[in-house]
Amino acid sequence: MNSTENYEQRNYWILAAIFMAVKLCIHLLTSTNYELHRDEMLYFNMGSYPAFGYLTVPPVTGLLAFILKNIFGYSVFGIRLISALFGAATLYLIAKTVRELGGGIFALSLASVTFILSPGFLLLFSLLTPNAFEIFFWTLAIYLIFRMAETENPRLWIWIGIVLGLSFNTKYSVTFLVAGFLIAMLISKQRKLLFSWWLAAGIGAGLLLILPNIIWQYNHNWPVLYHLGELKKTQISNLKYNHFLIDLFNLNSALILIWLFGLGTLLHAKNVKKYRFLGLAILFTLLIFFALKGKAYYVLGLLPVLIAFGAYAIEKYSKHMSPIIAFFSVISIYSLFSLPLVIPVLPFKTLIKYSEKAKQFVPAPFMRWEDGREHDVSQVFADMTGWKELTGFALQAFNNLNEKEKRNCTIFCVRNYGYAGAINFYGNEFKLPKPVTFHESYIFWAPDSIPEEPIIFIDYNRDDFQSLFNEITEIGCVQNQFFREKGVKVFLCKNPKTDINQVYQSSIFAERKKFDRILNQ
Repeated sequence: MNSTENYEQRNYWILAAIFMAVKLCIHLLTSTNYELHRDEMLYFNMGSYPAFGYLTVPPVTGLLAFILKNIFGYSVFGIRLISALFGAATLYLIAKTVRELGGGIFALSLASVTFILSPGFLLLFSLLTPNAFEIFFWTLAIYLIFRMAETENPRLWIWIGIVLGLSFNTKYSVTFLVAGFLIAMLISKQRKLLFSWWLAAGIGAGLLLILPNIIWQYNHNWPVLYHLGELKKTQISNLKYNHFLIDLFNLNSALILIWLFGLGTLLHAKNVKKYRFLGLAILFTLLIFFALKGKAYYVLGLLPVLIAFGAYAIEKYSKHMSPIIAFFSVISIYSLFSLPLVIPVLPFKTLIKYSEKAKQFVPAPFMRWEDGREHDVSQVFADMTGWKELTGFALQAFNNLNEKEKRNCTIFCVRNYGYAGAINFYGNEFKLPKPVTFHESYIFWAPDSIPEEPIIFIDYNRDDFQSLFNEITEIGCVQNQFFREKGVKVFLCKNPKTDINQVYQSSIFAERKKFDRILNQ
């Protein structure tokens, strides 16, 4: 490598580092503006109960939450830091792909800005959810497959197997990615890479990583199937096929043109013919999710590599850069207008006013909630407010008790992991009792029995427990207009009419029986 090439490469990676720093700073500077999302509080609490599986997700998120909790404690900034770091790492993989294709400074800039400004990536790398980690693992797996095809080195199957195993332990949806690649490789010339002992070694490495979770799933009566059934009834049933395409555009804004160009390049360009199976695999995976009426953000892990190919192809095939730069500048500025709709930069009241004006010309993701209807604010943001107010009412109820009552107090959240997550996270500062609910993974964490009284109930009305107590006091009702759970109330219940612990034990046994193979024998 001569001095000119060294200079060019050094400048390339300096610029890549600057883009990664920008990506990281965007998330770090906005991470504490809103409260935690309901899912973040659930995933954070998994860190208190490390296991080989949870009701709806595999173990990686719980392991990362365990690490975060022991380093940062109950810190919103600390909780969201890891997702931001995964976002920067994903941008590094994009830069690596562009460079290995032969792309230069312009292609790097095009790919980096596209990734940084895409609404879906802005949103998901802002939150502690498995989606941020999944995007990184999918990108890394596709990059390794790309490298294997480039070098024709089947030894990379070992690393591919490990990464796919980690991805499986993050979200089970990686099985669809594997299916897409298997089909594509079988019908392409790259199938020769399948006939290698290194593939068997890679499969073995992946299976070793996922085996503990498979055993956990078996011992708990396959909670993943129960979760998929619930998801289909409550969310997927409200989706239509066109929602997938609409949401895919909303998650990318006009920058969708860059990765679509990348997909087209992979499928048709002669100079990248040896990578055509990558395009086919990604296309097949997209079609699988579309056919199953999956949510659009499930496939975001496919896009970083497409962004890299699109940016490289635009740089390579464009004879006149000025029109390209002008066009890309326009769609980037257009995409900037969606930024307040996907990361917490505006107060809620200002956000509503901005949304009313912006949604006329800028697409915003997640405005259609799980109920299938369009709302004034995204469901993601509606799940990032109101929790402190709710916890305040629970604290007020708790402070109405004497010391003996406080020691025997139970906070029960009726089938809502969001309520439990808020009490666990925001109530920690005030030493509130750990919340109890039979929803989500909390069913595994609930105690086997509870004291007789008092009980602080969090519910919309008293009908669920009216018959159990003689004394019920409504402490407060959450009136936050932006909160998805607006109207939920906190009740302080005393003087039971029946044996409360017996009622509790009967209920928790019935709930746990669904997820315990031994209890079902």
